[in-house]
Amino acid sequence: MDMRNIIIPFLSVSCLFISACSSNDEPKIPANTITLNMMNDTEGQTTIGGSDVYINSANNFTTNTCGIVNLGSNGNFNQNPNLSQIAQEVAVIPGDYYQIVLASDIKNIAGQRAYPLNTNFYSVYVDSWIYDKDKEISGAKIEYAECFPETKKLPDWDSVINIELHSGWNDQNEYATYSFAPDVEIDPYFEIYDFEYSDLSDYLKVDSSRNLMTFTNTSNHRGKVEIIVRVRYESIFSRVHLIVKSLAYDYDE
Repeated sequence: MDMRNIIIPFLSVSCLFISACSSNDEPKIPANTITLNMMNDTEGQTTIGGSDVYINSANNFTTNTCGIVNLGSNGNFNQNPNLSQIAQEVAVIPGDYYQIVLASDIKNIAGQRAYPLNTNFYSVYVDSWIYDKDKEISGAKIEYAECFPETKKLPDWDSVINIELHSGWNDQNEYATYSFAPDVEIDPYFEIYDFEYSDLSDYLKVDSSRNLMTFTNTSNHRGKVEIIVRVRYESIFSRVHLIVKSLAYDYDE
């Protein structure tokens, strides 16, 4: 997994995820899930895959490095990450579904927590308790799979979109617009870089509103810039590279 900057201060670094499913897989528990007898910390402290998530003596899932969400009994393996009720410790309940995400990959995008489109997470189902010879709970039988977020609303991660500025009315400032899919939100914080022999970034005005971006060349300077933008749909975000070019710019990359 790509380990990026942490967004929840008390959660940090690494979960390694192993199996695979997509958000459209059927049935609720895909055929490629892994079944695990997950013993609690009094019986050896089994963890899920390469993560640090384990069951403690209070029969709770707990972690120092990930975020856990209980989706309840009506959850399934085919949901994108739910980040509204994320916690470091949640009760283990047979019959319930859970999600485990890498906390450092959660970002605030366009005013809301979001998870990267290209980053994996665990989906987990708790099947039943495991009891020791004294009929005390010693762990739980679980099924888990590695999943990736899916949505057709967002461009693929690191997509490149070329945009050409055009002359305005009565040969006024060059301008262009670009719209993402409806219901997509553009994060207002983006990065802009000039290409070689270009100083267009000094004169390019970039505005965004919901899913629309507007580019205006406020002078007669010509050039080409790369703008790195993050865009969110619900709880998922993608990173996009916009290559904005003046019509008069002739230099190759």
